[in-house]
Amino acid sequence: MGKLPRHIVVAGTAIVVQNAVASPVDLSNALPNFFGGGVGSTTEYAGGKDRIVGAVPGMRYVTSSGHLLEWYGTYAQYNFGSLTGFQWGPALALRLGRRDVDDAVISQIHNVDTTLEGGGFAGYEYSHVGEVPYRLRGEITVVTNAGVVYSGARVSLNTSAWFPVHARIFVGGGLGATWVSGGFNETYYGVTAQDAAKSGLPAYTPGGGLNQLTSWIAAIYQISPNWYAGALVYYQRLMEEAADSPIVTQRGTRNQITYGVGIAYAFR
Repeated sequence: MGKLPRHIVVAGTAIVVQNAVASPVDLSNALPNFFGGGVGSTTEYAGGKDRIVGAVPGMRYVTSSGHLLEWYGTYAQYNFGSLTGFQWGPALALRLGRRDVDDAVISQIHNVDTTLEGGGFAGYEYSHVGEVPYRLRGEITVVTNAGVVYSGARVSLNTSAWFPVHARIFVGGGLGATWVSGGFNETYYGVTAQDAAKSGLPAYTPGGGLNQLTSWIAAIYQISPNWYAGALVYYQRLMEEAADSPIVTQRGTRNQITYGVGIAYAFR
């Protein structure tokens, strides 16, 4: 596959795998380790409307010291906190660039290189064990690439909830929001004077602020004691400076939808 989806959407597809390890009758702390993968369809670049297909890996592993390593698609984090309760640690993200796109106009705009983002996260997870078990999680993540491709930082707030509807079926959903620096928006949504002269789009220099709102819904089915399958629909609505970019208003759409399926093998 010659083109890959951008980071935020690839990670969204991996939500299916990320949550495909919860037992349908036990939402206690003892979630198993797992590895798996997902396949999904998303837009070719941030703000675009042409679609591509991508595949992502996923894994969850609890170390002998009780720390949790999670890796979903292009995002990984290491939790030094509790498996439930307060969680915190370092985070890495591979943010894929914009290059060789299908849109003839957008292809005249500056390329954006793939870059590695680094930072950290903090959050809280609550597990309710009772007649109707459920899990709630909230997390804030701050990453930057230290000016390699964009200047400034990206801050994301995400929440999720999971609960059973059948002995083998779980459903979940989540809401989120992302704030970014002006340097981030300028790199991914800006149109320089040179870009304008080549593409015919108006020049545009965005500032920072609220970048997007997100929501998702997913379902997980336990195939066997060790195998799980899931499906996901992930929605992003670009906001403010990003949504006003001519890249979005004239050539793309502010409504970005990803959908995908995943499978995971769980083990102790």
